Amino acid sequence: MFADGTEEQGMGRFRAGMISAVAAVLMAACQSAQNEVPPPASLLSPQITETDAAPPVAEAPLVLMIGLDGLNPPMIDRWDAPNLKALAARGVRAEAMRPVMPSVTFVNFYSLATGLYPKHHGMVENYPYDKAADEQFDRATGPQEERWWQGEPIWITAEKQGLPTSIMFWLGSEVAHDGVRPTRWTPYEHNKPYQDRVDEVLGWYDAPEAELPRFAAIYFDRVDTAAHYFGPGSDKAKEAVAEVDGYVGQLVEGLGARGLLERTTVIVVSDHGMVWVDPAKVLDIGQFLDLTALNVPQFNGPYGGSNHPFLHIYGEGEALEKAYQGLKNFDEHIHVYKRGEMPAHYHFDHPTRGPDLFLVADPGWSVRNANLGGWRAPIPGQHGYDNLHPTMAATFIAAGPVFPEGEMTAPFENVNVYLMIACALGIEPAETDGDPAVVEQVTGGRCPAAR
Repeated sequence: MFADGTEEQGMGRFRAGMISAVAAVLMAACQSAQNEVPPPASLLSPQITETDAAPPVAEAPLVLMIGLDGLNPPMIDRWDAPNLKALAARGVRAEAMRPVMPSVTFVNFYSLATGLYPKHHGMVENYPYDKAADEQFDRATGPQEERWWQGEPIWITAEKQGLPTSIMFWLGSEVAHDGVRPTRWTPYEHNKPYQDRVDEVLGWYDAPEAELPRFAAIYFDRVDTAAHYFGPGSDKAKEAVAEVDGYVGQLVEGLGARGLLERTTVIVVSDHGMVWVDPAKVLDIGQFLDLTALNVPQFNGPYGGSNHPFLHIYGEGEALEKAYQGLKNFDEHIHVYKRGEMPAHYHFDHPTRGPDLFLVADPGWSVRNANLGGWRAPIPGQHGYDNLHPTMAATFIAAGPVFPEGEMTAPFENVNVYLMIACALGIEPAETDGDPAVVEQVTGGRCPAAR
């Protein structure tokens, strides 16, 4: 059972039935690796020859997940990204990966880690408010407080089954779950140079075989930062895509140089897309919100009066109903929903953290409260909008033993990625909201749904 006591119908409870089949697939993939087509030249420089490389062995499978914040799929096609394209050519790329709602960073990177919707893992916003505790997530201390991070991340699942893991900067990796932590983890350092991040991760793979991270993850914020402050179609965003593409190339090249690429599943994911924000499309909704009776977490802090793509509104009684009645017909470009009446694809009605009212603007639009201080002009790029809108789409590219070669797959939800990783590692997954049929389709039948 999940935190809200519900059982999801039709969504994955992906159990041990897949494990024996997966293990056979992985062993066969490792034993035949030397006969497979080598990765594209753009990913390996210099080329690793049979003479130079370590002899292929049927060792345990490895997974490396690379998180590229803010990378919308069209960015890869619009600009030069040879390493991402080469990885897709020898694996699978999704037309789009659908983020969960709201389409922001903490929420989605944690859904990728747990395979859960926000209503089950509790991160319903970057800095969620818990109504029962009357407490808001503190950005300084929250990353280390287990109570905020519900569900079981994939690295905890792996550690519980004896697999060493190494995590750099992934959301939720700074807390222990029932006393279990990754073998290696790194507190977030926003200013840590990206090249140092790459070098450190590759150093993990210089360890003896028994100490290699069976699952590893690394995060880069570069594209998101550039797209926020200069716009998703700007030259700065273009430069950011080229930069992170280069880091992906280095990581893949480094695995190849160590003789590990053929047994490593490399998964590149993003959390959401980005859209241009028009300064003329900011709506003032302060008149409808009695902040003496209602709590709007987005309005807290030094920039509370600035524009927001969505609002969580907590309260009850007359003040809440007045807010709902005033907002629902105020403007056609904002949409307001009561708790329990939100669109089915939102999945963030958490029992203590889900909002009593949720307001979301159309992409490119935003709301503000002019009664509050801290106003600043809208930054050029924004996200957090409806997760089905194309501008919010995330990236998924994966190559390795459990993925077919050179395929484009239909869009799918990011809650399915946890199950793909569990399959690639050959471990028993925890309960998730993923769909085993989707996992089977994306992996070309290599991760069969339990029958």
